[in-house]
Amino acid sequence: MARKLALNTTPAEVKTAAKQAAIALAAESDDPDLFPASENPELNEMSLHLNDEGRVEATVDLDVVTGEELNAALDPLCRPVPLPDGTADPRSARQRRADALGQIIRTYLSGSDRPISGGVLPHASIVIPAVGSPGDGVARLGFTGPVSPATVALSLCTSAVARITVDGEGVPLDVGREQRLMTPGIRKALAARDCGCAFPGCGRPVTWTDAHHCTPWSEGGETSLGNGVLLCRMHHTLIHQSGWEVFIGHDGHPWFLEPADPARPDRPRIPIRSHARRTLTSSAYAA
Repeated sequence: MARKLALNTTPAEVKTAAKQAAIALAAESDDPDLFPASENPELNEMSLHLNDEGRVEATVDLDVVTGEELNAALDPLCRPVPLPDGTADPRSARQRRADALGQIIRTYLSGSDRPISGGVLPHASIVIPAVGSPGDGVARLGFTGPVSPATVALSLCTSAVARITVDGEGVPLDVGREQRLMTPGIRKALAARDCGCAFPGCGRPVTWTDAHHCTPWSEGGETSLGNGVLLCRMHHTLIHQSGWEVFIGHDGHPWFLEPADPARPDRPRIPIRSHARRTLTSSAYAA
């Protein structure tokens, strides 16, 4: 049988056939504890650590059922999303999978039906030095350490992150104000208007989006429909870390501006409509 398999099947098929044979033999055994290692949840392991660049590296070793559930959770979130000009999603499959995992984590953190830790729902915390306090003035995340101002701004847009302001000795001065977050009523209005991620060419569903302040709350921007827009995490990060801009136009809808071209500083930046309002035309700037 082994010779037949080796001659007539691919290596992957040999492996599958061997596993099937082992499972069949185990099923005929009188030993109730005899079952494949691939199905043993007691062997499950996961490790997390910060690498030399400050990034979080993870390794997981899961039984087949948990692995199947993980694949089922990731699969619908891994689809490629074309860019506004119609070109293919530049992310690799591995990048899309990592983005999907991040979305699953954020969806979990935004829910209330989960275990509490110390009497409160567990969430990410960002520690920000008070203005004028001594020290290096660099904000940090609770588990993973120092972060840039762009990441601070991105984090403070999300409901899963709590702000903690500390003095020069690290003593908390306040723990933020939830009024900075879009209320459920405002989010419903944003969902009705934007129909998902408003970034041109995206349109990811509402459940995948963050509510972004067009004018930052820290700079006087209101927490309102007239200052909010729904963005998926990929495009929310893009707005905070690149030259893309979003604003609410006189029509009450989001409009986007591409980054300025350093090679052509005189080139006008023409506003682009949000994804839900794009028309059936080849013009990226159709109104």
